[in-house]
Amino acid sequence: MSYEIVDEKLRALIAAIESSVKFDPDGLGEASGLGDEASMLYRNYVAGKALVTRASINYFRIGLIDTYITVYADYPLMRPLSEAFEALLSMPFSYMIAYGSPLGLNLFISRHIIPSAHYKDYISVFEELEQKGIIRGYEVMKSAWPRDVYSLDPSVFDFTTGNWKRGTYSGKIQRKVKKGDTVAVPFDEVDLKIVTMLKKSAATLPSAMAAATGLGVDEVLVHLKQHVLGGGDPAKSMILKYYVDFLEPGLFAPDTAVFTVFGESDDNADQLVDELAAIPYTSAIWQNEKVSANMYIPLQGLYAIAHEIGTIGAKLKLKDLTAYVSPWYYWNVFGSLHSPASLERNFRNGKWVFKKDDTAEVIISKVKEFAGK
Repeated sequence: MSYEIVDEKLRALIAAIESSVKFDPDGLGEASGLGDEASMLYRNYVAGKALVTRASINYFRIGLIDTYITVYADYPLMRPLSEAFEALLSMPFSYMIAYGSPLGLNLFISRHIIPSAHYKDYISVFEELEQKGIIRGYEVMKSAWPRDVYSLDPSVFDFTTGNWKRGTYSGKIQRKVKKGDTVAVPFDEVDLKIVTMLKKSAATLPSAMAAATGLGVDEVLVHLKQHVLGGGDPAKSMILKYYVDFLEPGLFAPDTAVFTVFGESDDNADQLVDELAAIPYTSAIWQNEKVSANMYIPLQGLYAIAHEIGTIGAKLKLKDLTAYVSPWYYWNVFGSLHSPASLERNFRNGKWVFKKDDTAEVIISKVKEFAGK
């Protein structure tokens, strides 16, 4: 079977995965039009190549706001801040699930999933850090809609080898941007446990969910079908979509970089969203005052993508266009690639909890601790 035919079939398989209301590996044949061949393709070229299908959580559904915070610091404090942020990832009162340091710059880009009820208090932690001289400043970008995510694309990723294709970047692809609903829905601890398990792997069996929640399989299925999946109605589902992703980031370092783009336009924001989504290396895109995208790019493709993004900026006459590049090992992608388990610890008695003083204290004490070493 030629590469072109394999790629065409994998695109059909990925399209079926991304459009699923409930991910079912056994049902991909009918949805993709590939019949019995779909299970073979999934087994050999997804599950067999250190890849995994994940659920993308619509965080708005569970009362959370997806927010990126850029933190600026002076170089003497960069290493201590890195240690402090890494410690914060595992703290139960923190809603930070990922952070990275662009190459050669004195800043961090951090991702936070913040309860709407505690949003102002959470952001005020960074104001306190600035006032106390721990950081030099910060910028906040909260998404206006659930960030859309994309599977690895066969035009740039070789599913037969499980690695990036060699050669130069060959151009844009057709992609639709899914701007999900932002209305919250009722949920409980069981629903949250199930949705975070699906984030880690969409193929998680109901029996595993039952073992993790202490419920019977029938009870778990009620939560899964009626609550998490919204009774089959995408407008009520806690899952935005499914996508094919890396299983472990370290398998592809150091040949992969994380490219983060921020663009601002007076009147071409929607077109900018579409332009960035059409770049096959784009893994996620979101929008508020600015449009932003995350990309996983092989190091050999960085120049071509930088040129592509510059061309987009010139064509749309953007007010601002900034891109940051980081070697993959400069990122802690705990939240991006794995289940955000800390969220479960922060949801008690039907409410999100947050300890503002503890969060600021941990960062400040960790910075002082590591600065003295």
